[in-house]
Amino acid sequence: MLKSTTRKKRIEPKPVSEGARLVDQYFDTVGDSFLRHSKAPEPELLENWRPKIFSLTRLNPWYGGLVGVHRRRIGVGKDKLVWLEVGQSSQPTLLLLHGFAAAKEHWLPIVPFLAGYFRILMPDLPGWGESGFNPHKQYGLEDQTDRLAHWLGEIGVHKVNVVGNSMGGALAGLLTARHPHLVTSSVLMDALGLPGETHTEFVDELLRGKNKLVPRDPVDVMKLTDLVFHNRALAASAAFFSATELVHRRDVNTFLFREMLSRRPDYTKATFEDIGTPTLVMWGTEDKVLHPSCAHTFEKLIKRSELCLFDNVGHLPMIETPYMCAQAIKTFVRKHL
Repeated sequence: MLKSTTRKKRIEPKPVSEGARLVDQYFDTVGDSFLRHSKAPEPELLENWRPKIFSLTRLNPWYGGLVGVHRRRIGVGKDKLVWLEVGQSSQPTLLLLHGFAAAKEHWLPIVPFLAGYFRILMPDLPGWGESGFNPHKQYGLEDQTDRLAHWLGEIGVHKVNVVGNSMGGALAGLLTARHPHLVTSSVLMDALGLPGETHTEFVDELLRGKNKLVPRDPVDVMKLTDLVFHNRALAASAAFFSATELVHRRDVNTFLFREMLSRRPDYTKATFEDIGTPTLVMWGTEDKVLHPSCAHTFEKLIKRSELCLFDNVGHLPMIETPYMCAQAIKTFVRKHL
């Protein structure tokens, strides 16, 4: 008697979408090369590191008295998350996500132009600012996205309009793609995550293992502020106020940068091209960190997107041109409420 045989069906690999290919390409070309040529911080330095209170944080009570900004926190110790908040729960919620080597206070210049229209939430992302840092936890973009979604649920926020700058832009995009029920509209400002047709000298240096976003002394801090600001006066002012904090955080920031690049987003899950909500892609034409051509990649990939460019502005539009930046955000978000 002949035995019946069952022919196994051949499993074809799942086609990789254009958006997934671009995300993977970005982390392949930049991330892998940087990690190969750079050195991780010593574990004991991370274990023994303790945060300090710096000048920008000390300004919070003064600034809060002027525009009604209040400091909030949830959790304790290394698991705490601290944020600034203004407005009422009855207003549409605007979630502002800072970038790498930044903090919640970097959004304060645009708050006076948005207060009264929105409930504004400005968190220190986990690991940054006053929020807890734990060297035994993971700080990839996906890890941070999940933490943000969990935090919003914990504080009873079920709908947001999310704005993210640089690293925060990548988180805003992933939050929108992975948790579409949470997001009404999104603004991706000089966002990390997709390559452009051209890349900057900063990216060239990353390929060789050099990272200007992690200064190790005051001279390096000046190089960093010159990198992120087109306005030289603002660069000098920012260096003065942030030098102590940035140098103190050098080992932690080195760890967080390596985490961000080594734990790449899973492109089998939703990424930027899966964003279905209205999205404003915002960029400074003089961005020396992420080339303005990246903005066109985002605009082309995201179906319901618009492009807003600011002339003579660098990597941080919310600080260099706060009024124009706030007006663009306000107009776009209110149009899609």
